[in-house]
Parts: sequence; C-alpha cells; structure tokens
Amino acid sequence: MASPDRTGSASRSPDPPAPPLDLLANAVVPVRRGVETVAGSLPGIYRLLASDAVDEFPGLAAHQAQAWYQFLVQAGAVAISRSEGDAALSDSVVRRRVGDLSESDWRALLEELTLDRATAWSLVTEDPSAPAFLQPPTTRIEAYRSFAATADALDILVTAKNHDRKRARASNAGPHQWLYSLVTLQTTQGYSGRGQPGVARMNGGLSSRILVDRRPNGRWGPRVVRGIRMLLARRREVLEQVDEGVFRGRGGLALVWLRSWDSDDGLPVAELDPYFIEVCRRIRLVAGPAGEIRALARPAVSPRVNAKSLKGRLGDPWVPIKSDGEGAGEARTVSAGGFDYRLAQRLLLRERPLALRPLEDERGADSEIHMAVLVRGQGKTEGLHERLIPLPGTIDLDGDLDDDEDSTLADLAQEMVEVAAAVRKVLRQAVIVYLQGPDKPDFRRKDATPIVTAYDRRVDEEFFDHLFESPNSGLEGARRRWQGFLRKAAEDLMRRAWGRSSPPAARREKARASSSFALYNGLRRSLPEAFPEAHTEVTQEESG
Repeated sequence: MASPDRTGSASRSPDPPAPPLDLLANAVVPVRRGVETVAGSLPGIYRLLASDAVDEFPGLAAHQAQAWYQFLVQAGAVAISRSEGDAALSDSVVRRRVGDLSESDWRALLEELTLDRATAWSLVTEDPSAPAFLQPPTTRIEAYRSFAATADALDILVTAKNHDRKRARASNAGPHQWLYSLVTLQTTQGYSGRGQPGVARMNGGLSSRILVDRRPNGRWGPRVVRGIRMLLARRREVLEQVDEGVFRGRGGLALVWLRSWDSDDGLPVAELDPYFIEVCRRIRLVAGPAGEIRALARPAVSPRVNAKSLKGRLGDPWVPIKSDGEGAGEARTVSAGGFDYRLAQRLLLRERPLALRPLEDERGADSEIHMAVLVRGQGKTEGLHERLIPLPGTIDLDGDLDDDEDSTLADLAQEMVEVAAAVRKVLRQAVIVYLQGPDKPDFRRKDATPIVTAYDRRVDEEFFDHLFESPNSGLEGARRRWQGFLRKAAEDLMRRAWGRSSPPAARREKARASSSFALYNGLRRSLPEAFPEAHTEVTQEESG
C-alpha cells in the first residue's frame, strides 16, 4: 500500500524522512483481503476498514484482538474529535465523515494528535528522549534493562509452567507482531509484581479490562467504524457519567506516551481526554546489532495514571460498572468462569455499558453482543473468555414485557436465573439421593457434579433464546415456556443418571424411587407453571 500523498501546496517544503517503522508512513501492518495479503500504514488500515476491505490481521493472536480493536477505535475517535475541537458531533455527521476520509486525511488527523513529535508513531527510535509509539520519552535510558528479546515475551500472557503456549519463541517476529504485543501490554496489562503496575481501566491490579460491545457483525471494518461512531456519540455522556472534573472536556492529553515518565508521579485524571490511550509500563523498543527489535524496561513505583480511588470507573464505554448499592460503583471483574448466562444477563440488562446503547441506524436492526476478557489471576492466566449473543432488532432491552405489566426484561431475566438455580439444587439433591441412598445422604459430596454441569450447559445454551422470545409471549407465557424447559432438562438428566450410574443392587429400586420422589417434589415447588393442576400428587410412573 502506497504512503499517503503529502504534497500540499507548491510553496510547502518537503516533509522530512519518516523515522524507521513509522506507523503513519510505513507499510507495517499486514491485512488479508480475500485471497491476498497486503501491508499498509495505520492511515491506510483505517481507509480499508471504512470500506470493509479487511478480512483479518495475520499474526494477531486471539487474546490480542480485543486490545487492537479498542486501540483502533480510541485512536480514530480521538483524532476526529480533536480535529473538531472536541465538540459534540451528531452521529449522522460522524458516519458520513468516517466514510469520506481518505488515507491522507487519516494521516493528517493522526499527525495532528502528536503535533511536532515526529517519532511518536514509530515503533523504534534512536533518540530515547523523544516519544515512540506507546513508549514515553526518557532522559534516563541508562536505568532501563533488557526485558524481552522476542515479541511474545513482551506479551501479557502468564504461562508459569510453559505448557499451553510456549514463551519467547517468536524469534523471527515481524514489526506487526511487536506492535500487537506492545498494544496489548500497554493498554490491558494488570499488576504483575513490584515495579510493574497495571492499567487504570480495571478494578484492581489482578482484575482485567473487559469488553462488552454491540456490533453489526463480526467483520473488522463495520466493528471499528461502529466503535468510532459510538465513542463520538457518547462523549458527552462519558463526561457526565463520571465525577465532575475527572476529565478535561477539551484539549486533554489523549496519547499518554507523549509525556515523559522519568518521575514516579502518576498523571492526574483531570489532565486527560476521556478516551485517553494509556501506557502502563516504562518500555522502550530498540534495534539490535542486526536490526532486530528488542525491548528495554524500567520498573515504576506507581501507576502511570493516578486513578486507584476510581476503581476502574473511568467512563470506558465498554466496561460494565458494578453498583455497590450506595455509591458510584466500580468496574466489573470477571472470574475464571467467564460470561455464563448469570453474569451475561446482568451485564446486558443491569450493568449495561454505553457501548450497548443503539446508534441512530441500529434501532430495529439485528445485531450481536460481543463480550470478551482475558481473565488474570495471581501469577497465572485463567483463560480467554468470549461470548456472542444474537440480539434481535425487535428487542428493547429497557422495554416492558406487557403494556399492562410493570415488569421489564431485566426483571424476567433475574427471575429466570433464580428459578434455574432452584431447579439445579433439586436436581443435585435427587442425584445424590440416588447414588448414596435415601437414609443419610451426604449433600456435601460432589457425586452429582457431572449431571449438574450438563444442566448448567443446557440452561446456558437456551437462556437468551427464551428471554428474547418473551416479548412475543408476554410475562406469563414466558414463565410457562421457561419452567417447562427446565422441567424437561431436569427429567432428561435424571434419566441419564439412572441409566449411567447404579447404586448396589440390593437398594437400586428403593434408590430410584426415592430420587424420583425428591426430584418431582422439588420440581413442583420450584416450577408451579410446569405442572398441570390435575397432577398435584406424585404418580406411580414418576416414582419409578
């Protein structure tokens, strides 16, 4: 992909040569379009994204996709916003503007963010006192030590046993792989030990930066364009969402790596743009004797952004805020269990971030909810978790279920979760009674775990289909359908337990009858809508 045209007027002097690996001028980022792979500069990538000509980014690891997406959206939105004096823009203007920008337009917008700092978009610079891409300038380069000789060693994955994903293996990594690792590290990493602080957009050092997003489809172009539109449309709301004076509404620092980081003082949030792109580590990429890239690092006493008291509540439109019931709340943390239906419905309906609000042309249109997070633990990584939830255009997440009912979709979802939990308990007890006998079963044992896990999986698969069907059937109809599904799921899995497991022959019939009695008595209490009135007693067939 050719570099953008920078000729300008006839009297303009030629631009100085671009620094090595300048993201604005050099074709650093490979892109697959159909059967061909091309390389482009960052402005060229934006143009390809706007025309939906990006199928994938070769070399981008699965756990890096979230950080790369959020970086592209934040940088694009900040560049457009700054060109308009950080004024509020209507979504229709933004949509037209993004579609009309050429590659040279994008380069001009991004250059404007860094003013006269010519090296600020370069992966590697010779002068450490000048900013490089996501690398703050320093006058104390002698204090930096060797940190990573390969791109994957710079990455955020913690592989203590070196089993699942080998460390420091990408010895022939290209500049784009260093780029992805650097973006992922600087914008999503958490606390990793003394001198290694994490980003501000999470609740605590061992938490993770979450993405809960709405998108038209899974293609990169529509996602990034929609994300830029969303950030610009929600800018005023972000400023109003956080405490007064937290951000600077106009002219705030957007690219944190432009500011020197030689002192141990953190940047006050009041100096930052609401969509600032942060850096959490003192990193400098340098060229080795043979031109290879390697990373130097220096420990930091305190985080780069002084926002510990906010607990991740920085107006990030993708981050759900968990309310504590008293104050403003804190950024949601995801456990190793990921986005199961219990958490997903809360994020979608009760802790919904601004990114899920529909834009002008999305009302009534089908879309999908995308949830992603790399869960971090103490000295380990606890999994990359993603969930896609198709969202029909007919669903109003804030709407009532019936015109004459004071019940919202969120109310029904919580009720569905509670009923499913009650049935789960009944099923677990019935399986334990069958396996251990009815006399003195020990309900603390985990005999029923395989059956209960299968039940959770079935509920998870069906939950949102039932929830989104509820506006068509009304509240009572939705209750009947959900309780009928739970009854059938419990019965099917109880039969599986009877068929695959067997207590001693001397008490097999008694165990089956007792477990059936425990199952149906519990189901009747938990699922009143799933049992006709004529069947108020346990039948002989049900008792086995």
